[in-house]
Amino acid sequence: MPSATTPKRKIRKRKPTDVESHEEQARGLDPEVLQELKDLFTQGTLPTAKRRDSIVMTRVFDSDLRIVDALISLDIFKSRSEAVAYLVHEGILAKRELVDTILPAIDQIEEIKRKTRREAVKALHKSSREKEE
Repeated sequence: MPSATTPKRKIRKRKPTDVESHEEQARGLDPEVLQELKDLFTQGTLPTAKRRDSIVMTRVFDSDLRIVDALISLDIFKSRSEAVAYLVHEGILAKRELVDTILPAIDQIEEIKRKTRREAVKALHKSSREKEE
């Protein structure tokens, strides 16, 4: 005869919210480091309100993500996306001299590719016409 008791339900742990997750990540950092981060990122005006045009998915080191999460828990940024966009932009600005050297070279490479592509297409069309004759 079946038992009259009801089966025990598994109690699932509640998944932490994003805010709780960021705070948990930030707790692993030294309080002095957290204060330095807060001071560093609140000295100037952060360009976080600007509309960003492109989406980029990337993998980051856990140690870098802890910093990003700390910045969020300090209310410096609203999201990981906002924090990473700012840090990428600042990295590019910090390497501006290198960027200014590379961009003209890339433009030249792209022009050479376009010319070479046009010549290759002409040669292929010419070759296929000759075979038809």
